[in-house]
Amino acid sequence: MPLYLKAHLHLQQTATFIIQQTQHHRFCVSTIRVFLLLVGITSFSAFGSIPVSGNFTASATCPAFQSFRKETNPDNIQLISNRRYEALSINKINGQWIQLRIPGASPAVRWVNKDCGTADFKLNSNAANNTKNPNSCQIPNDFDSYVLAVTWQPGFCEHANYKGRKPECNAINSGEKTISHLTLHGLWPNKRSCGINYGYCDSQATLNLSSATIKTISPWMPNFFYQNSFGEYQWKKHGACQNLNDDDYFLTAIDLVKKVNSSPIGLYIEQNIGKTVSVSEFKNQLTQTLGTNAVNRIRLSCSKGRYLTEVQLNLERDFNPSDNLLSQLERAPKSSRFQGNCNSLIHIEESGR
Repeated sequence: MPLYLKAHLHLQQTATFIIQQTQHHRFCVSTIRVFLLLVGITSFSAFGSIPVSGNFTASATCPAFQSFRKETNPDNIQLISNRRYEALSINKINGQWIQLRIPGASPAVRWVNKDCGTADFKLNSNAANNTKNPNSCQIPNDFDSYVLAVTWQPGFCEHANYKGRKPECNAINSGEKTISHLTLHGLWPNKRSCGINYGYCDSQATLNLSSATIKTISPWMPNFFYQNSFGEYQWKKHGACQNLNDDDYFLTAIDLVKKVNSSPIGLYIEQNIGKTVSVSEFKNQLTQTLGTNAVNRIRLSCSKGRYLTEVQLNLERDFNPSDNLLSQLERAPKSSRFQGNCNSLIHIEESGR
């Protein structure tokens, strides 16, 4: 049996088991919903598409959506009847939506209803296992987890060698702008077999955020107050490897950062701004509030070993964005040690020099 069918069957069996248990143990409805989302019983989860290889030939003029759930279609792009397009993925097994590459469109990757034409492709279920393929770390939607990297901007801007290329850091260091909360570095699809090399899955990926999205995310990714270059880099390297469109990807990431900021992680940092703290004490405080399992999914990062610059949190591939942070962490793969590259004592910088 193909690998993807085995996985699908396993999820179905797991969902059935949970439903049966509700009759005796009253499992939480939200837990059941997560499993049903995974097997496609309820509405499609954007994190679950399946890579394909082949083509799709249009038989009619049909809209090509950037997000089929929201029916967004920048520039009102339409498929041209009798034209063949490269197929990239399908939203789920026997799904209704096919992701295509449309030359000349911006963004070029779009979703179309399969009823719009004829599909001639096969699933890439075994592509990830082909270790001889030099491009196996650049296959879109072929990841196994996420890393959410949140930045302590004052520490980064004061101690990282950004060579003057980050206007938000210039503003923070000069006192023009004050940042006292965690910000977004990136939401990174991760593939265990690739290490840090999974990325750049679409050489034609372009960032095309709405003005409303930019306004929403700027306080949480301050580079957007001044330019889009850092966001474009994050999108091309990481965002294009997953299935959300650019607006949804960044908005989802910002929602996660807000959860971290209001969690015991963000509260501990906020309470100790300007102080030198013990990493072991930081870890103990989080263990008391979040538990050992969650803390084992968290890793610190420091500049020069002494200055806190980042917190990285592991998330499972199919995390539910509406779940609380604790649930999201507990189901994720384990991280390396909590201390990361930091010394036993670290300093949490204040905004400005």
